[in-house]
Amino acid sequence: MIKRLLLVLLASAVSASAQTSAFGVKAAPTKGVVKVVEEEADDSVVISSFRAAPSPTAKSSRTFQLSKMNKVGFAETTKELQRLFTLFASQRIVDGSPGGSSKATGQVTTVNYALLQDLGDNRFLAKAAWPASDSNETLAAGADTMAILLLEKPAKVGDTGKITGMHAGTVSLLFTATYPPLVGKRLTLRREAFVECVTLEDSPAGLQKFVESINAGADVSVLTFEQAACKKCGGFGFTREPQKGQLDKRIDCVDCAKTGKVSVVNETKFVP
Repeated sequence: MIKRLLLVLLASAVSASAQTSAFGVKAAPTKGVVKVVEEEADDSVVISSFRAAPSPTAKSSRTFQLSKMNKVGFAETTKELQRLFTLFASQRIVDGSPGGSSKATGQVTTVNYALLQDLGDNRFLAKAAWPASDSNETLAAGADTMAILLLEKPAKVGDTGKITGMHAGTVSLLFTATYPPLVGKRLTLRREAFVECVTLEDSPAGLQKFVESINAGADVSVLTFEQAACKKCGGFGFTREPQKGQLDKRIDCVDCAKTGKVSVVNETKFVP
């Protein structure tokens, strides 16, 4: 009888120590040390290409022949050669190749920046500004815009400055923010990316080397953005729509934004 009573009391004690809910029976909390497992912060950075930098497509081409330089009746002048060489130098970067330069794969521009976060390997998230290229389809302007910069020299968060950067297109950036007010947030952003670079030297010595390379048979060309008359409106900035019994109605041309001019890309090829 005493044994039965002890068994009943023991069963009652076990039942009382359990908690019943709508989802079943939960075990009662046990006394002792509770181990707390904290998740480690994910501070990895992943940068992947999202959209390649667009390159301008030439609408027309012409030839600049050095042997016709400054001769009567020809457009090849010393002044025009200097203008084209300055543009050529700004479109090519020094990359250590045997020829000493390489055509930039993206638009080269000046970028003003303030560094917000170090992404490692001289890569930074920055608030940046840069001018539009002559064709906004190639590179639209940025003003207080978040961008990714790959710098040549070490830098630190808070630094400001200016670089010559080659537009590398749009990249997808996965990272954990360390700047206010997003500290600790895991984000995925798509931003324009720029690689710090050095362009060819625009100098008399550089021009002389340029001419010598053409005379030696180098295949050289330069792209220029020039203004041409709008074909849709004939350069007037508007078109006319006939109105029965009334004067023709003027309609602003959207192709040239009422200016009568459009920006076109021309390619100039150099020959001896």
